[in-house]
Amino acid sequence: MKRTIGICTTMIMFVGSFGLVGAYAVPSAAGVHRNPIEVTGCLQQGPTAKEYLLHTSDGSTWGINETDMLMNDYLGRTVTIAGDETHPTASERSAGGAHHYLFARDVVVESESCQK
Repeated sequence: MKRTIGICTTMIMFVGSFGLVGAYAVPSAAGVHRNPIEVTGCLQQGPTAKEYLLHTSDGSTWGINETDMLMNDYLGRTVTIAGDETHPTASERSAGGAHHYLFARDVVVESESCQK
């Protein structure tokens, strides 16, 4: 009798562990960035909320989008932003001003002011 209870308990624990594996699995698309790049330049406020413009030394302008990074703290500074290159939305295309667009994942301050 004890052996039967032990076997049943072991089977229940074994089968139950398969559910835990699925519960903690992270889809690979969520953890992998498609085109991670880094861009360095002067960060300025963009035409809409939560959109910023990064003016680089080669003359190009990047539209920077973010969700929770508090980029307002970095306005007027030279920063390096790492993230994924994105396609502009219709409102971004109509607003103009940027040549490329980047969804920011990380920011590093290079200088407390923008180089003139």
